[in-house]
Amino acid sequence: MTTHAATALGRFTGAQIPLSPADRNPLESTTLAPPAAPDWGLALGISAAGFAARAFTCEPDSLENIRRFVRDTISDWGLTAFADDMTTVVGELTTNAVRHALTGRGEADNKAWLGMVRTGGAVVCTVVDPSPTPPSRQDPDHLAETGRGLLIVDALTSQWGYSEPDPNGKTVWARIAIPNS
Repeated sequence: MTTHAATALGRFTGAQIPLSPADRNPLESTTLAPPAAPDWGLALGISAAGFAARAFTCEPDSLENIRRFVRDTISDWGLTAFADDMTTVVGELTTNAVRHALTGRGEADNKAWLGMVRTGGAVVCTVVDPSPTPPSRQDPDHLAETGRGLLIVDALTSQWGYSEPDPNGKTVWARIAIPNS
């Protein structure tokens, strides 16, 4: 599986840069479907104290619940200084999943997953959705009302990327570095 990322070089060149094995998506070794175990973190071998996950749908209150979940989780981890950035990044990634992957799909495919892991000096969020279409950074007109989501993610994160899509979907992830940790 190839992982694609946006880094400082990629931000200026627009190039998709494959990551070295040490920098790969932290949840890459999992399947795109969440494990059936009730505690997703334990099923992945990650302590529950540093991992949180939640499903979301295209229902109107679902994204509001996700934003509240992110703020609560970041606060529980003692990282309230990063709550606005992480909530904005997750909001952009989950909105993209709703807009491009969940809307108009059959009942079986109308759910996506958000996972957040505190690891080392960063918080990594991942969004797993059923669309095999990779994310695409846009160059919107300055008056356009949409198309800036991944530009915002790029500006607020130290790195972001996605797993190589397959017919079951993809994982889009973003990493926010925590200084002095």
